[in-house]
Amino acid sequence: MSKTLKLSTLFLGILIMAVFAGEGQAQDDNGNGQDEEAPSTSVTQWTDRMGLFMEHPVLIADQAGRFIIHLTILEGFQPVREGRVTLRFTDSAGKTHEFVAEELMREGIFTPTVRLAKPGPYAFALSYQGSDLNDSFHIQDFIVHQSVKSIPPQAEGEPAAEIGFLMEQQWKIPFATAEAEVREIKRAVWAIGEVLPSPNAYAEIVAPVDGIIQIAADGSLAIPGSMVTAGDDLASITPPAQIDGWTASRLAFEQAERNYDRAKRLLERDAISQREFEQTRTEYLGKKAGFEVLSGEGDHPALVLKAPLSGQIIEWQVRPGKHVSAGEKLMAVVDPSVVWLKVNVYENDFRTLGRPVGVYINTSGSQGGWTIPENDMRVLTTGGAFDPATRTIPVLIEVVNSSGRLSINETSPVELYASDGNTAIAVPKTAIYEDNGLHAVFVQKSGESFEKRAVVLGPHFAGWVSIIEGLVPGERVVVLGGYHVKLASTTAKIGHGHAH
Repeated sequence: MSKTLKLSTLFLGILIMAVFAGEGQAQDDNGNGQDEEAPSTSVTQWTDRMGLFMEHPVLIADQAGRFIIHLTILEGFQPVREGRVTLRFTDSAGKTHEFVAEELMREGIFTPTVRLAKPGPYAFALSYQGSDLNDSFHIQDFIVHQSVKSIPPQAEGEPAAEIGFLMEQQWKIPFATAEAEVREIKRAVWAIGEVLPSPNAYAEIVAPVDGIIQIAADGSLAIPGSMVTAGDDLASITPPAQIDGWTASRLAFEQAERNYDRAKRLLERDAISQREFEQTRTEYLGKKAGFEVLSGEGDHPALVLKAPLSGQIIEWQVRPGKHVSAGEKLMAVVDPSVVWLKVNVYENDFRTLGRPVGVYINTSGSQGGWTIPENDMRVLTTGGAFDPATRTIPVLIEVVNSSGRLSINETSPVELYASDGNTAIAVPKTAIYEDNGLHAVFVQKSGESFEKRAVVLGPHFAGWVSIIEGLVPGERVVVLGGYHVKLASTTAKIGHGHAH
């Protein structure tokens, strides 16, 4: 075979192979091959009640794409465990295309498949329907492309140190995020507060006579911490037979009876308080019981001690069989629904505080504390005696304590707020972490990626901390569970992709 013929045969073979290879590659209307895989994208949104994190490929006309939809109930930060999702796409001609996922792939995750025939922009709404909760999300700028080649290249910026922390990890721990907000930050003064009973809602139970403590006639004995109603039996005292002699006992009884009769008349005219009346009545019953023991009269010689007001038993010093003396304190009853908060303010802070307009109880724990509503507090006094030992000046505040969150005699760090303040970007104080002597927050960039961000702090107010530098309003930060994100940051990787 000639050399020319051999070259012609070789060229023909190469041409045939190229034709077959071309036949094996699908072409779109523009002659572009479809072997290239479309890039993936993600969407992260929040409503007041739910969070959405959705991953899906950029859709190509008439090609199916699998959407991985994570849905979180923000109250308690838990995944949805039932329900259905509906994906509704409306094209530019107004035609609607719906895709429904009736079942979860697993807790919190739906995986519907979507295929849209025509390229172009679509209005995209995703709705969730559950037995106790319905919500919806609207995804902006949703485009179906003609081909992979027609997808605009993504702008490449400076890569950030991204921390991957999957939704499945977030759901398994106490976790929450919140937006950085523009809030009013009032000037705060830190101090220690002591919870005291209100004198108008506090009564001491004392022994009106010498005697022996007995269990009340109904078999009950008031115990510390128990709640009682005005008039309830608390305990009883059996006076000794040697009580001052018969004559003295009779005279004391008759005087107490006159005082009691007078007190009843005064009470009818609202001339004395209920508390004063109860004290007079208790003294009368004590004298009466002592006289009856000596004279052998009466069916129940024991003196029954009754609750003068409704409230809680505190300062309990009673046990059956104990001998007590007249005037000895046995217990106290306090109505805890209204208490006094005594705050000892340092001298320098007191000079600039003025009359406080708010109180924050700075308890420890993940919740960080709570604010006393303005309608539930009343400043009684500011100033008074200066304590040279602690260099503090007291501020006394009456607090409506209907929730029972303040306990009598407890002490707690508090913040008192002055009337002046400024607006500033702020986050809950639980969002702040120390990092090598600096302050940082974890900013949520998308559902499963976070960024550690250094911030400069300003004044704090009611559990919020102002941010002078490092955040803009609307950025979302971790406020619960940040320690786990911090641990994840030690092995941070760029990207967060994972297969479901």
